[in-house]
Amino acid sequence: MRRSIEWTEKAEGDRPKIIYRVSLFAGEVRWQRKEHGSESWETPKMLPSEIWNRLVEEVEKRYQRRRARHEDVLLVRSTYAKAPKLHA
Repeated sequence: MRRSIEWTEKAEGDRPKIIYRVSLFAGEVRWQRKEHGSESWETPKMLPSEIWNRLVEEVEKRYQRRRARHEDVLLVRSTYAKAPKLHA
C-alpha cells in the first residue's frame, strides 16, 4: 500500500490551519481534510482550484524524486480536469 499525500495549509485571518490528505488508489483520487484541533476527518465534495493545483504540484514533485508513478501524475491531472471546483 502506498503512502498518502499530506500537506498543511496555513491559517489566514480567522480560518484555522487545514490538513489535507489525498490517497490515490484503484484509479480514484480520495480527499480528506481536517481543521487543526479537530479529531475527525471530513470528505469534501468540492475544493478550490488552488488546492487542486497544490495536489498536482505535490504529485509532480514526488514523481521527479521517483516517489510517485507516472500513472499517478496522469490520474491526478485527469481527475482535476473533470472535477467540480469552487472559485474564490
